[in-house]
Amino acid sequence: MTNLRALIGIAVVLIATPAAARQASPNEPAEAIRTLTGIPLDAQWKRTIYSFAREKLLHPAWGWTHSERDYQLASEVARKERLQVDTDILFAAAFTHDIGAIGDFQKEGVDHAIRSAELAEYLLRDAGFPVAKWPAVREAILGHMFDKVAGSRAESIVLHDADALDFLGTVGVARRLSVTGTAHSYSGGVAKIGEFADRLPGRLVTGTAQRMSKIRVTEMRRFLQQLQNETADGRLP
Repeated sequence: MTNLRALIGIAVVLIATPAAARQASPNEPAEAIRTLTGIPLDAQWKRTIYSFAREKLLHPAWGWTHSERDYQLASEVARKERLQVDTDILFAAAFTHDIGAIGDFQKEGVDHAIRSAELAEYLLRDAGFPVAKWPAVREAILGHMFDKVAGSRAESIVLHDADALDFLGTVGVARRLSVTGTAHSYSGGVAKIGEFADRLPGRLVTGTAQRMSKIRVTEMRRFLQQLQNETADGRLP
């Protein structure tokens, strides 16, 4: 546990409230402090986790901006499906589900969701997250990927669908191309875009997410067609 805490880097001292989040004035309630997209940071542990994410989870595809989109998408799906979600559980899972896919937090041979759950338990506990809610967070983290079966709780279902939706659409295209890395061609990334457009809608659980996916898949197919139109004989560099 000591090594995990050292890696996470927040074992004793809470990270300060993020400068990028709008600060509340002395006369404003804690609920007035929000993330860049308006998610309430209405508890100290949320401010700690958000600060951790902004400082440590820096990745073009799996980083904190993806977590923030997942939370917002999951909230939208829950609202339209009339599902009651615990926002503490959803926030905790959304902002920790991909820790194990980033940099030094990765562990060779360990699925990133399992690694994320391993790290998130200590991260959340040290931040002051209500420990009784941890099992529900763990369920959501472990089932968040489109190729996994979502857990039975509402938070697990909406995070699973949100995470898949964020692989679709224009943002999904950008995310896939961002991880091309040092490859000599982006053909692999383009192939993955086409694969996701075909495969992911069928992995969505809720009717709301399935409807939302149609627009996003159309965007992806339009991109693929235009890319082919603008390259010599449809060949990619």
